[in-house]
Amino acid sequence: MEPAIRLLASRIRDVLFLAVVGVGVCGCNTCPGGGLAPLLDLPEAGIKSSDIRKEPDDLILTSDLRPLTSDSAAPSLNMPAPVPPSAARPLQFLALSGGVAGAPFTAGVLVGWSQSGKRPTFDQVTGISSGSLIGAYAFLGPKYDAPMQRLILTMTSSDLIKFRPLCCMLLDGAFGSAKPAERLIRRAFGDEFMADLRCAYAEGRRLFIGTMNLETKRLAIWDLGAIASSGRPDADDLVRKVLLAAVSWPGAVPPVCFDIEVNGCWHREEHCDAGSVAMVLPPIGPLTGCRAGSDLYVLASRKLYSDPEPVPHRAFHRLKPSVTAIFEALTRADVSHLYSLCLLSGMHFHMLALPQGYHGEAPSIANLYPKEARQLFETGYHIGVSGPCWRCTPPGAEAGEGAAPRDGREIRR
Repeated sequence: MEPAIRLLASRIRDVLFLAVVGVGVCGCNTCPGGGLAPLLDLPEAGIKSSDIRKEPDDLILTSDLRPLTSDSAAPSLNMPAPVPPSAARPLQFLALSGGVAGAPFTAGVLVGWSQSGKRPTFDQVTGISSGSLIGAYAFLGPKYDAPMQRLILTMTSSDLIKFRPLCCMLLDGAFGSAKPAERLIRRAFGDEFMADLRCAYAEGRRLFIGTMNLETKRLAIWDLGAIASSGRPDADDLVRKVLLAAVSWPGAVPPVCFDIEVNGCWHREEHCDAGSVAMVLPPIGPLTGCRAGSDLYVLASRKLYSDPEPVPHRAFHRLKPSVTAIFEALTRADVSHLYSLCLLSGMHFHMLALPQGYHGEAPSIANLYPKEARQLFETGYHIGVSGPCWRCTPPGAEAGEGAAPRDGREIRR
């Protein structure tokens, strides 16, 4: 009986791994030695008590499961007029990829980049999955490096999900609860963060976060500054709710629900981590009309090509490399798209990915967040503090990255 239970548990772990591999959030323990600013405590403020989401139709969102009345919806239509960025100067864009395996690397690059004195103020930041949380801090500048560092280096897997397979599968259609992640987001993105987000939006800067609509299987893009500035009494809660949806892994935790008005009719949408449909978002919105001469910085939290590794002779273990390969291919395709966009628009393309020479332990269902977070952070920090040496070519353009045709002479028999 006991071996059968162990076998069942093993199969559940394998299925869960397939559901969440390649996507996730960020964090772990301690910090690299030397050169870093002291850590600051995150505000513990509770939730205070949108309206802008990019899809084909104009939508009005509620932050709970009750339709808004015409009176309660009015504040969302009276947002302060944003100040447009000056078209006379080059703009600075930052795109952060999803992927749990290298999230601390991305945070380390940003902190080190600030220390180098060369990190610009970004006019627009886009984020997917773990890149959503890191991007929210990066958008507001070096002021938030210490809170980001603390979040990244103190988080554990238990801060993201509580596994309760039997209970949650019966009640929520998921293997676990996202309550730990919800509490973490409440603490990490408090009142001061929301106030700074509104100020950045009023200056004309934009923070866009992607989620996936489970029903349509399409990407949804949320303007968090517009939501925070909407005048809704629940605006801050709604920003946190979008961030929670951005890191809610399909099947592992329940999706996040939003009531949506489309053409006068209300319906419910379920949103989750967008890593299945996009790994990096391009520049978005009105800023895209004045990009020539601007800079686009892309930070990929994973390697462009994973290391070879032996595969056990078991069906689920043979499926895992295929799932991993899908997310890696999606990352390369999205980055290549951004490179093409830069060529067409006259932007300057800059990219950093987790170095091919880095070797660490792959995440597992027992440790969704990498155990070597400190090592990853240090790797990124040392790259960033030297004034990052950016790659200016797309994936596949460097030596050894292409697939050479085989003519049969390489095969013994």
